[in-house]
Amino acid sequence: MTTPNNDRLTVVVQQSPTIANDQSPKTPSCVVCARRKVRCDRKVPCFACTKHGVECVYPTHVPPRRRKRQRSEESHRHGGFSFQNPSRQGSTGSARISNVDHLATANNAPFSTTSAEQGMLLTDGGKSVYLDSNLWTSVRGELPAAEDVLRDMSENDSNHSSQEVDDETSLILGGTGKESLTALHPSPLHIFKLWQTFLENINPLIKILHGPSIQQQLLEASGSLATVSKEFEALMFSIYCTALISLSADDVQNIFGQKKAVLLLRYRRGARLAFAKAGILHTSSIVVLQAFVLYLLSMRASSDPHSIWSLCGVAMRMAQRIGLHRDGSQLGLSIFETEIRRRLWRQLAILDATTAQSSGITSQLPYLSADVRPPSNLNDSDLDPRMADMPREHTGATEMVFVLARNEFGEWMKRWSKADGGSQGGRGFLTSSSLPLEEKEQAVDELNNTYETKFLQYCDKSIPLHYMAARLMRAVVCQMRFTAHHPRQYNEKGYISTAERKYIFSICLQIIEGFEDCWSNEITQRYLWHVDNHIPWDALIYMLYELRTRIGEDEKETRRVWLLIDKIYSRHYEQMRNRPKSPLHIAMHRLIRKAWKAFIEERIQHKLSPLPCPNIISALSERTEKDVPSRRAGIVSGPEPNLPVLGIAEGRQTTRDTPSGNIELADFSDDLNDFNLSPLDWSQWDELLEQFQQEFTNSELFTTDASE
Repeated sequence: MTTPNNDRLTVVVQQSPTIANDQSPKTPSCVVCARRKVRCDRKVPCFACTKHGVECVYPTHVPPRRRKRQRSEESHRHGGFSFQNPSRQGSTGSARISNVDHLATANNAPFSTTSAEQGMLLTDGGKSVYLDSNLWTSVRGELPAAEDVLRDMSENDSNHSSQEVDDETSLILGGTGKESLTALHPSPLHIFKLWQTFLENINPLIKILHGPSIQQQLLEASGSLATVSKEFEALMFSIYCTALISLSADDVQNIFGQKKAVLLLRYRRGARLAFAKAGILHTSSIVVLQAFVLYLLSMRASSDPHSIWSLCGVAMRMAQRIGLHRDGSQLGLSIFETEIRRRLWRQLAILDATTAQSSGITSQLPYLSADVRPPSNLNDSDLDPRMADMPREHTGATEMVFVLARNEFGEWMKRWSKADGGSQGGRGFLTSSSLPLEEKEQAVDELNNTYETKFLQYCDKSIPLHYMAARLMRAVVCQMRFTAHHPRQYNEKGYISTAERKYIFSICLQIIEGFEDCWSNEITQRYLWHVDNHIPWDALIYMLYELRTRIGEDEKETRRVWLLIDKIYSRHYEQMRNRPKSPLHIAMHRLIRKAWKAFIEERIQHKLSPLPCPNIISALSERTEKDVPSRRAGIVSGPEPNLPVLGIAEGRQTTRDTPSGNIELADFSDDLNDFNLSPLDWSQWDELLEQFQQEFTNSELFTTDASE
């Protein structure tokens, strides 16, 4: 599958009405510049030949243009994309200039431009380049030369696979562009199974690919892997990676007959090599960007958040390069590609924001400063690369419901982020002391009402995607209320009223109930790859603090809370059992044990019957008992993290299970009694959570297996 060069180039220029659009007669590049794939200034002799002291020779005639491909053929060969301006019909084969009104955006934003500034989009053969600097746009009178620039760029991309990968790409991805990837692909049958897994498990939550057109391409490519284009091959490997991370190890073994870890290493290696072949650092292909976003999603749970966030920066630069931060309707692009570009930009912006948060950085949410409109409420079946008219949007829940719900959250933050003067950015207004709590509640109520009227009333809970979207919306609302009432804001006051503590506790209970339901409900099992990335740490920590003295409250609720905490953390504990202990996990282990100790002490003082011991308490106690002989013998794996505020030293203890299934108070050492659980500890917990995100990962993203 090859990538053809179209015979016609579209140049869409964003300029003020006062700028003239004079064009110069077309002059070909000199022979030397064309061979070296560099830009020629078309003087006699040209600057490049003069500089290198070579004879400057121009061709005696211009090669004939290739025939114009039909839109159906062109879009079929380019992932369903037709980078043709509908207004170009009937135009000549030369580059054209279109005046396009530019939307004004926020000042000082990383992607913003004012209405007085100019920009232009060059599109050709499934590629696009957006230029908005004065250096480039000032030479728009030489746009016939710009056609050759883009064509040379495309030729350079196509020839890149036969050369060594440039140093910059090797620094990130490693490998070379010479190696064939055919042997790394799965069999055609397994390719289709992975694609179906992607359609069911991944695509509903991100919607950056048009399923019908990609499926047709995938079927054709699987029958001729040796001829697949380098851009689409990168997309194929990224699809394999994301599909695999959504399956359990047992499912992978049963379906594909190999271990999940082995296949992931193989397909991630294939993806890295495919990106190198596609020239990821200088490509102008939207297909490569789609592939890279999928690859980052597949790596998010197992790689260093700082690395993922840095690579999101690469993706953002790719998006800016192809003009994804400008709405396609303002660039004269087709309805189909405008919709796909909107979806891709929003997903990339969300990924950038969430990985920034995991890295301890307050993201400025770049999509808030761009003029990209929200995606339309349309199913994939409503879209076609050849469509000329915008279809009618649906009302209610479609296959875009999850994506649109997340987008609605972004639009809500965009409206409210300036409520406190815009100093905090994003959801920071909810933690600002300058904004009254009543206004914060008003903001959250507005979000809740929007969800109810736009989506929730239409959701069918028997449909997995609808159920997942409904859970997302409920969780977002609860999380925003928790953020608005979070104990951090009481650090200076040093006191939280009993009524406020109970209210915060009830919100946290809703958060962890929703999380556990998503994890354990059969209908949402296909989406666990997304759920696992969003453990509600803050809610768990707050509830453990409160459970120490939660005596006399609703007995059934208290039992349910301990059961939920036990399920959630026991599962996480098992997943992390064979990995090094992080400061967060050491602190959480101690917090859970101290909270349980204080809780049963209170029950004994009030002469209440004991509760069954949570499984996580037994597991942590057994682990501590195993550690005691090593410590007595002086065998220590390494220094424990310094936790000055928590003030806990790991104590020696033995465990004795009573007939009731409880661990006796004597099993907890007295040196844990100085554990400080005041609200002031939130700053320390924030640091531990940040350290966990930064350190408790592997470096799988940049490592290569021995065969490389």
